[in-house]
Amino acid sequence: MAYTLLLGLCLLVTIGVCNGVGPDYAVPGVENANNDTATPEGFHAFFSSPMDFFLFMDEVKTVSMSYRLVCDTPTDQVQLSFRSEDPRRFFVLSPTSVHISCENATETSVSIVNTSVTTAPASLPSLMTNLPTQLILSEAVDLQLSATLLGRSDLVISVRRSSLDSDIISENGTMDILTFPFVVNRKMRALDQVVQVIVYLFLIFITLAFGCKLDLKVVKNSIKKPIAVSIGLGCQYIVMPLLGYAIAKIVASDQPSVALGIFLAGTCPGGGASNIYSHLLDGDLSLSITMTLVSTVCALGLLPMWVYTLGQEFLQDDKKKLNVPFFNIFTTLLLLIIPLLVGIGIQYKLPKVKRFILKVVTPVTIVGVIILLSVGIYSNLFIFKLFNPKVILAGCLLPYFGYVIGGLIAIILRQPWVKVKTIAIETGMQNTGVAFIILLYAFPPPDGQLAAVAPAASAVMTPLPLFVVTIIFVIYKKCNPKKYQKVTQRDEKEPEMEINGNITLEALEKARESNV
Repeated sequence: MAYTLLLGLCLLVTIGVCNGVGPDYAVPGVENANNDTATPEGFHAFFSSPMDFFLFMDEVKTVSMSYRLVCDTPTDQVQLSFRSEDPRRFFVLSPTSVHISCENATETSVSIVNTSVTTAPASLPSLMTNLPTQLILSEAVDLQLSATLLGRSDLVISVRRSSLDSDIISENGTMDILTFPFVVNRKMRALDQVVQVIVYLFLIFITLAFGCKLDLKVVKNSIKKPIAVSIGLGCQYIVMPLLGYAIAKIVASDQPSVALGIFLAGTCPGGGASNIYSHLLDGDLSLSITMTLVSTVCALGLLPMWVYTLGQEFLQDDKKKLNVPFFNIFTTLLLLIIPLLVGIGIQYKLPKVKRFILKVVTPVTIVGVIILLSVGIYSNLFIFKLFNPKVILAGCLLPYFGYVIGGLIAIILRQPWVKVKTIAIETGMQNTGVAFIILLYAFPPPDGQLAAVAPAASAVMTPLPLFVVTIIFVIYKKCNPKKYQKVTQRDEKEPEMEINGNITLEALEKARESNV
């Protein structure tokens, strides 16, 4: 049970950590935010630095907005109101409104050259003194903005003027609107880095423990007769990508970034987490590990094929390109293979160390669950705020249909029940971390993180049915201890006559001989 909780928490923390990384800031539209074409006649507002348009979650930032106001008379009054178009992303702390009086305006000469306006104080003794003058008020306002959630939102500035025949600003009078695009991103914190290291250490330790339990004879037979492996590979790289494409088109056709995230989640290789559930549900652990290795290797070729074919349909902007992170896939492969090989070596060369590792797996996992419950989920609660009904629906449909279709195909092809369970788990449980990386580096922040919400939802929803089934299965095993009792060889020098926690015929025969 601890394995199940750890898996879900690791996925959640991985999502949050991935949201803290990405390419350098490059947000289309921000560089033109102070363009004169967006300002009403007689009023111009601008910010001093392009970085003013970038906020970080849970940050209160002060930005300076300068403005230039053309007054008709010294008695003119102007009111500026500030608000966020989407208060969920950020909101204005202070001031929410500013009252401006033109009594301090300066009479300034105006020169029109090449359709651009230049100004100079009217008192300057120069040729410009013969030019027309205007009352100009130039000042600055410091705005305090509080960022709360990853995403984009406009700072909306309402400009109300007093009427020509009155010095009073009326709510029913004319109002001009200015908008400035702001971006809220997530900063990688020291806490996130610590949790990330803990997650990697636990996953490595669990993989090493599986290596201590892996039966190489079964792996060898799976490779010699790769029927089950081929079925699983076909489900992962033919059924799942097509299923992801169909769900993306049906459920999220009006949200291109979400649709792209769903499709990419369906094209990713099977993750190492499937090995944990194969073990918990008494599947074929050796087959599960073999399928994970094979699918990860095949991802180097099959994943780009789907990305550069059907994946291009979800890209509306020709400037945005999807790049397959070959290095990250290769790193994932190494993180799976190296601890596994070390565990196999320990199994055959260090039997005492093997017994110790298998003995401490459960308590170490429980400690990991406590750490991630107290730190990991708390630091990544914002992820759930990004979910919407369509994202949740797509996140459920992709893995759940994967479980069912994978299991049905294995049954139709007459595979034994232990392999049916394994193939179903391997099909529905994808390595969504690869999809996160592709999306993060395909789009500038926070667009990549927002697109990654779809695979994030899939990662969160994927373990739920397996969690329920595992609870039921564990209770059933407790109520039927004789049926699932492990039979091992008494001689410690000989290998245990047990495969993946399942009683073998050879073990039963040796047990009968020992009782004679």
